[in-house]
Amino acid sequence: MKTLRFPVILLAVGLLIMRSAPLLAQSDDEGIKMVRGLIKADRQETVARTLQLTEAESPGFWPLYHQYRAEMDKVADSLLKLVQEYAGYYPDVSKERARTMLKELTDLQKRQVATRAHYLKKFGKVLSAEKNLRFAQVENRLDLAVQLKLASEIPLVPVEGHLRGEVTGAAVVAPGEAGGAVVQTYELTATVTSIDKADRKVTLLSPDGITQTVKVGSGAINFDQIRVGDQLKVVATEELVVYVAGEGEPSTNGEAALVALAPKGAKPGGIMADTAQVTARVTAIDAEHHKATLRFEDGATRTVAVRRDVDLSKRKVGDKVVIRTTEMIAISVGKL
Repeated sequence: MKTLRFPVILLAVGLLIMRSAPLLAQSDDEGIKMVRGLIKADRQETVARTLQLTEAESPGFWPLYHQYRAEMDKVADSLLKLVQEYAGYYPDVSKERARTMLKELTDLQKRQVATRAHYLKKFGKVLSAEKNLRFAQVENRLDLAVQLKLASEIPLVPVEGHLRGEVTGAAVVAPGEAGGAVVQTYELTATVTSIDKADRKVTLLSPDGITQTVKVGSGAINFDQIRVGDQLKVVATEELVVYVAGEGEPSTNGEAALVALAPKGAKPGGIMADTAQVTARVTAIDAEHHKATLRFEDGATRTVAVRRDVDLSKRKVGDKVVIRTTEMIAISVGKL
């Protein structure tokens, strides 16, 4: 159906989305009428161009089409009003209201299906079976284009769970050299939706609609600076570096930590970092299977795989392997 043209209708829906905040705040039908008027003319043009009605078909089709769209628009009005109500509650949708809204939504969707089926039977009396099916396909595509665009802009109902961030990672190696570095980053963003100052608890809402209430420890001296609507951002980075030490390089096993918190009176936040380093000696080399056995200072041993591009003939028992891990967490709280 290459003759279908959706851009104008999608542009109208885009205008609805861009105006969604004031539109959803309206208590009357002005916003609904505006949106309906924007898409009505283009929708009719699309149907006319796609069906290619004959002079004999047009007189019977268009009056029936206008009746059909009037009935479908009533259902669409009710659906949009339901969205308006949802926007007023979000993100605090009570269980009881959620049950009611779910029933209203399913009832309206059933009404849409029933209305379309009822009118398709009537259209079958003025159109051929082929054109009636084509008309059903066109209506379905146009409705889906609008619904998908609108649905993509409506946040899902929040539910209790565990906030999950995004994890990314990368590995860096030098060809032919044993060892390398692996870096993994975890990033989480969430919005503060409620604060319990007495119990020092905050409820966070992630972009995907998951809420979680967390206890804030007494070490967070700027807890009183947190406000509803603040955005929490957590970035955790872990780096693992492994290399074979050069001759005479001293061992520096141990651990070091750094904590830097925001000063009193500022928005909560800070950086915490921890670095640990251990060394091990190569006690055996299995060139056939490309493996090496390491012995650590506490007496523990471990056999590890070695990359195939590393020439093990250049390595020997007694080589010193350095393993260093660095973990850093940066936390910030601020306005969106």
